[in-house]
Amino acid sequence: MDRLREATTWLCDMDGVLLGPNGLIPGADTFVERVRERGHGLQVVTNNSLFTPDEIVERMAKVGLSMRPEEIWTSAMAAASYVSDGTRATRVFAIGRPAIHDALSDFGCVVDASTAEVVVLAETRNYDFDEFARAVQLIDQGAAFVATNPEPTSPTLNGPVPGCGAMAALIERATGVAPHIVGKPNPGMIRSGLARLGVDTAQAVLVGDRIETDVVAGAQAGLTTVLVLSGVTTLEEVGQAVTAPDIIVGSLGELVHLL
Repeated sequence: MDRLREATTWLCDMDGVLLGPNGLIPGADTFVERVRERGHGLQVVTNNSLFTPDEIVERMAKVGLSMRPEEIWTSAMAAASYVSDGTRATRVFAIGRPAIHDALSDFGCVVDASTAEVVVLAETRNYDFDEFARAVQLIDQGAAFVATNPEPTSPTLNGPVPGCGAMAALIERATGVAPHIVGKPNPGMIRSGLARLGVDTAQAVLVGDRIETDVVAGAQAGLTTVLVLSGVTTLEEVGQAVTAPDIIVGSLGELVHLL
């Protein structure tokens, strides 16, 4: 537990860690308050590429959790960081909600459906056939293929719908080109988030509810990992996992007592 007490920065997944299907997960607000009381850094690191930081902050506020836009790092932002070129404006063709378009613009990329060097696929609830056709054509002409996150489905009130991972498979099938997936379990998303904060991996702890994404990404990035059982993973699944978390707790409410 010394590693928890020595940590100065906390990277937390959003769904299943801070938020549940019925709102705020009990104890999440207490955890956030304790982290801030100690003057520690906090960053929400989420594969969700549907929403902008401002939209996520608004969503959190509705359930009573106060966050700031600069405390949000999404797979859309990580993808924009990955494809951006510090010396010139990278030409991109993006499929997704405003979150991916805003992120690409913030990182200096330019949308150009005619001569795009990179095709970026993100989450949306309104995938368009013509956009997919253009993406396939651009990749066939040599454009790189990047996807924000690997999840095959996305949850809705009416049940799961095809997610970014499933739609990326469609493009891969049509082109024979596999996407570079930026989101977790890619440790690059964790490293880019820490670089944004100016924090070393030895100072940080990652808290997530999925072994195959959160724990794997955190471990490969060199962070201490905490698995909470308030999301999708069960203790039985932990025993079968190739990559084990350093610490397992029921929820953030339980983790507070270990700090």
